[in-house]
Amino acid sequence: MQNRLQPQKVKSNMFLEKIVAKKKFDLSQIKLRFQNIDTLDNQTSRKSDNSCFLNMFRAGKNKISLIAEIKFSSPTNPTLGSHADFLGRVIQYESAGADAISIITEKHFFKGDISFVSQVKKEVSLPILQKDFVIDPIQIYEAKNTGSDALLLIARLVSSLELKNFVSLCFSLGIEPVVEINSEEDLEKAVDSGTNIIAVNARDLETFTIDLNKACLLIQKIPEHFIKLGFSGINSENEVLQYKKAGAKGVLVGTSLMMTNNIKNFIKSLQL
Repeated sequence: MQNRLQPQKVKSNMFLEKIVAKKKFDLSQIKLRFQNIDTLDNQTSRKSDNSCFLNMFRAGKNKISLIAEIKFSSPTNPTLGSHADFLGRVIQYESAGADAISIITEKHFFKGDISFVSQVKKEVSLPILQKDFVIDPIQIYEAKNTGSDALLLIARLVSSLELKNFVSLCFSLGIEPVVEINSEEDLEKAVDSGTNIIAVNARDLETFTIDLNKACLLIQKIPEHFIKLGFSGINSENEVLQYKKAGAKGVLVGTSLMMTNNIKNFIKSLQL
């Protein structure tokens, strides 16, 4: 099914390289505040059970859970919303029946900030998925300290061993890892990572084109004991139904939700 809001192909296919380069610089500045990773580890509180994000999917039975996203910009949509009204927006998400909130915290390309997580948690009771480009354990400690319930781990950004270590660290800190994939190579890494949740992103992060059919075929290849999610490409209940038929237990809606003029009606229309 073709996505009517599908963005044009990004001219440069170096998007991930650019964002990772920015991320590495940011991390070098953050690490100046700590003598070593053990210092940060000792400063981070543990929580033995933070399963609200995972349990959301297990409790739904035949219902498909809806993760409503906050993002202010992307490489193909430079203006998606205002920082001034995002807390009011998440309150509307919750009142309209969203099951969780996704917050993109990458600041250079998506105009996010990690502080948004703690701000949102003061306004709504829904579980929070923090989305960023995680390439270093320090980002997982940051996610814990800011109050994230779940954290996105993009499989293609790291090696299989790094992904396993990141998943393990998330669990030890009481954060639910959500491993994102876009290819069969990613799938192999995700299956071996120890995660409970695998999300297929219909958007290719190199080109930013969307292929929902490819994503649904990939969802069908995920072993049944994993919770499967569908990310991107949703403009109507038709795409939600397509993800659901492929086996997804939840979907994430970002761009189209940020662009809608009626949050309540749009979310209600996606609830199957």
